[in-house]
Amino acid sequence: MSDSAVSINRRQLLALTPLPLVTALPGLSALPAQAAEEPSDGQVIAFITDVHVNPEDEVKVARARACADALVELDPDLVLHGGDLTDHGTERALRTWMEMFPPAFRERLHHVPGNHETHWNNDAYQAYESEVGPRMYSIDLDDIHIVFTDTSIEQQGVADLDDQQISWLRRDLATAAGRPILAVGHHVLALTPNQIRNADKVLDVLTEAGAHAYLCGHIHSERNNVVNGLTELTGVSNGEEPGYYTLTRKTTEDGDVLEVERVDIADPTDPDVEPGRRSLPAIDLAPANRNRLQPTRAEVQVTETGLKVDVDLAPDAQPEKVEAAVMGPRLASGTIDNFELLRADQNTWSGILDLTDVPAGENRAFVRVSAPGGNGPVGANLWHTTIHFELDGFTPDWTFRLRGTTSAALISDQDQVITATTAGHVWAMRSAGRGVQPAWRAHIGPVYNDPAAIADQHQIFFPCADHHVYALDSTDGALLWRTDVGAPVGSDLTATTIDGDDAVLAIAADSLYCLDAADGSVRWSQQLTGISGGPATCDGDRVYLGVGDGKTWAFDARTGEPEWSIEQAEGYTDVYGQLRHGPWQAQRLLLPENAILACSKDSMRAVDRSSGDRIWEREGPFGVSPAPRMWRERILVVSEQGTVMLLDPATGDAELEVETVPYIKNADYLVRDSTVIVTSAGGLVATVDLEDGSSQILGQMAPDYVFSTPVLSADGGHYIVATMNGDLRSYPLP
Repeated sequence: MSDSAVSINRRQLLALTPLPLVTALPGLSALPAQAAEEPSDGQVIAFITDVHVNPEDEVKVARARACADALVELDPDLVLHGGDLTDHGTERALRTWMEMFPPAFRERLHHVPGNHETHWNNDAYQAYESEVGPRMYSIDLDDIHIVFTDTSIEQQGVADLDDQQISWLRRDLATAAGRPILAVGHHVLALTPNQIRNADKVLDVLTEAGAHAYLCGHIHSERNNVVNGLTELTGVSNGEEPGYYTLTRKTTEDGDVLEVERVDIADPTDPDVEPGRRSLPAIDLAPANRNRLQPTRAEVQVTETGLKVDVDLAPDAQPEKVEAAVMGPRLASGTIDNFELLRADQNTWSGILDLTDVPAGENRAFVRVSAPGGNGPVGANLWHTTIHFELDGFTPDWTFRLRGTTSAALISDQDQVITATTAGHVWAMRSAGRGVQPAWRAHIGPVYNDPAAIADQHQIFFPCADHHVYALDSTDGALLWRTDVGAPVGSDLTATTIDGDDAVLAIAADSLYCLDAADGSVRWSQQLTGISGGPATCDGDRVYLGVGDGKTWAFDARTGEPEWSIEQAEGYTDVYGQLRHGPWQAQRLLLPENAILACSKDSMRAVDRSSGDRIWEREGPFGVSPAPRMWRERILVVSEQGTVMLLDPATGDAELEVETVPYIKNADYLVRDSTVIVTSAGGLVATVDLEDGSSQILGQMAPDYVFSTPVLSADGGHYIVATMNGDLRSYPLP
């Protein structure tokens, strides 16, 4: 290892949130970074990503261990990891990876979480912070400033940086002005701008700070691009192709660069793989004219013929082409491939984009300026600009900005709408004409999952990542009780009645709790055979719950003792497979004739409540679908792809199937008379008339993710929704 100084800057974002955090990695200082006045030549930084350690997968473990051994032998100054350390984020898997390195070497390891650390986990990051460390922080290697960004979302596979994280990132980078800056994240930032919900803001912050590189993974393929003046290096997955990248500092009178090499190591599971190394384009730490491609003006205007795009470039830009595209409703679907060439008139490029299929409401246009000299066959040298615009026809009557993001369902309580955020703020809002006013406000633990309510008792219950279930008075927000269950409550809650007494069902990690709704006392608890995201379903005699072992279970509602279970992840014997395909996040519905509908990723199944015996089954996917319900003696279901269905409860046969939005996850649909209102994960809102099957798009609410269940206003005339951006909005319904 070189003599380069490494110091830690724990100005970490996560101190802003109520989650308990590890403040420093073992053996490293929590003092502010002290940068060297002069750069040191010969520093070596190793970069790896997507190791996907799974203790039940011998191939992945062997490849991870081979990579760890190679990194120890390399003896670099630092090892940067681009996320997806594991398949499913358990303490055991995270510890397996960390223990592949000698204790002293672990001080050089720096990680960001990927979606696999959070998507199939319900402990609100507790395992990651305990076994690995903080999720967003920065360090200095002599004069090089390295910032680690957390784009993960609890129990979701997509990516986001909220306003607090963006603010922290901007402040942190300001301390490194004029120095080399590297950023590390999991999700691709630039060329697939719809992977991170607000990638344009993140890219703007990095660009304004003069960042030199962004290192990431996620897509399991290598890309090396110069975007907005910084190099975006996307690494291959070590879980598939063992190896690492080296970034070696070379300073001369003529330049200062990080020379980049890909090192392929021997694959212990495939003797035919030949080790090797190859060079990639260097990262220039002192780039000249890095903003050459940046437009001096980029504007759009909605016209009768389409979206008029005008782009002005500096005279010395010399682009190869200038293109533009409109972002469609498929927010998380992948790379945008429908760019259209703009026509040049001296230094101005113009064109008209078709708006025929673009929904009313808030939308985005992208401008891409490309220049010769891209880095390799999948590389590019370009400038990417995002422009927001609005089409008339879907505008909220009011918007209220919440502190923190919202993924939990809204609660409608008479004339109030109650919402809770991941920062632990609870707001009760009351409409006032075309505006809104807070009725009351409370602060509890971070809320990621759905609350439950008992309307006639004015009680509302919240699952919190600080290990508590909270009960508030819905009239004024007063705390009625809180109960510590010993682990983050990462499940949707259920309010139910057992033998005439009100109860609340909650899951903390892998334990099911039945709490007395009056005082929060524990009536019983049951250790599960895996995690669960809930909600539990209760008919007064039994509690039904999907569990991470791939099964749906029935428990005695009075004692919690198991009665039966059914396998719903057939063919998967490992925990990761059972989580991906099983019912641990799926919904259920009590059916007539003593039946219950149990959903999973691959199917929905009607079974006998007493025995679990199968009545009928229908293919999925329904693992993260909204809750089914009964409508006029038919089962109303919305699949993950947004297909609205009416099913015969006796046979499962479809009497109606209507495709609506491209992808819906968790956020429940609304029913007004015979109209279903469906919200996609990407903010597209559509309706289906259940009587005649007609469907229409209402609009696009925002370039944002929506996982929180909306509600109707008290008079049924407004659709009220919370977005991941922290907006609470009210839209008039036709």
